[in-house]
Amino acid sequence: MNRPSRRTVLGVALTAAATAALPRTGASAATDLAVSSWQQRWAPSAAADGLAAFETIEDDRADSHPAGHPHIRVENDDYRWTMHTVDRDSATDRQRHEVSGMRSPAGGAFLEWRPGQTWRTTYSMYIPSSLKATTTFTHIMQMKQPGNGTSPIVVQSLRRVNGAQTIELQLPISGVLVGRTSLDPLHDRWVDVDFQIKVGDGSSGSVRWILRSAGSTLVDVSKTGVDTFLADRVRPKWGIYRSLGDTSGSLQNCYLLTTAMRGYQLVSGSSGVYQAEEARIVQGTIDTDHAGFSGKGFLNLGPADGSYAEWTVPAAAASAATLDLTYANGTGADRPMDVTVNGARVATGRVFPPTAGWDTWSTTSLPIALKAGANTVRVTSTTAAGGPHLDRITVR
Repeated sequence: MNRPSRRTVLGVALTAAATAALPRTGASAATDLAVSSWQQRWAPSAAADGLAAFETIEDDRADSHPAGHPHIRVENDDYRWTMHTVDRDSATDRQRHEVSGMRSPAGGAFLEWRPGQTWRTTYSMYIPSSLKATTTFTHIMQMKQPGNGTSPIVVQSLRRVNGAQTIELQLPISGVLVGRTSLDPLHDRWVDVDFQIKVGDGSSGSVRWILRSAGSTLVDVSKTGVDTFLADRVRPKWGIYRSLGDTSGSLQNCYLLTTAMRGYQLVSGSSGVYQAEEARIVQGTIDTDHAGFSGKGFLNLGPADGSYAEWTVPAAAASAATLDLTYANGTGADRPMDVTVNGARVATGRVFPPTAGWDTWSTTSLPIALKAGANTVRVTSTTAAGGPHLDRITVR
């Protein structure tokens, strides 16, 4: 298949305006948001991380169509879900190919969305004209409590309403339609999705749903005072999950693409510290076999020229800042790295000299410039030996 052309994906995920527009509940919400920021927790590369980016994979779990395997796969740097009309779920009145959850880093621990927390996912999706809205359910994103047979908490669905194809967001346990718009203009093009949820039981939850395409905002709706929790935790799901009970003749062989999937958590009183495990990592692992690190572990970049780690750093306004990199180098030789901010190199072959051992951590600092909104900070190994071990970066 030829990959559909794609423009730059959602570029406003962390702007101050978007943060300020979050649904608010309670008298102190404005104060809370003023000292909060979105911290990137998940940033898989489909090409590099594959399906290890997800907690679970439900690819033809009834083994109904072995000739069609894999129904969920990586294609270029996109995730692709392929649905055939012959595919069946373990409940034979429906079809399901879905992934759930977020592992960060890929293959590692999964992120848990708990009551009182606010989370955000952004990604771009491509819905071909063969993936149509139906008279019964066709879900392409869900939020659920883990476990079989539990009701969905949130569904993004393709539904026919009075014969017209629409895309909608509903909260089934609250019985609330958050928003709906025509699907026809979104077929065969990339659409940016920005979904936010405050996890709350009873009436303490909130959601915001934004769809953008070709530079235009098509949907931007919020609901507060709603139920967004059942038990345990909330877990996101993506893919194609549809009923065979459609009466419009819309069930065809089809597919869905997503790319640039990101996950953020709203963190109060952010200190400007970004742990190694929060980075997007290419050729490296999060390890714990040396003492003295903070957070859940340290980054062990692979022994390769070009291995790198990348963090997303929000800023309320353009400003000068200092970047601190906390590292260990237990070898007898320098481990140089390039440092870039928003794609511009701010240090070439920055030297990370030896420390007293892998358990001894040191900090090196350099000035950087931040823009308003989301900033990308990347450190890249420049020799075949790779970089030093990195514990965290601090932006101040």
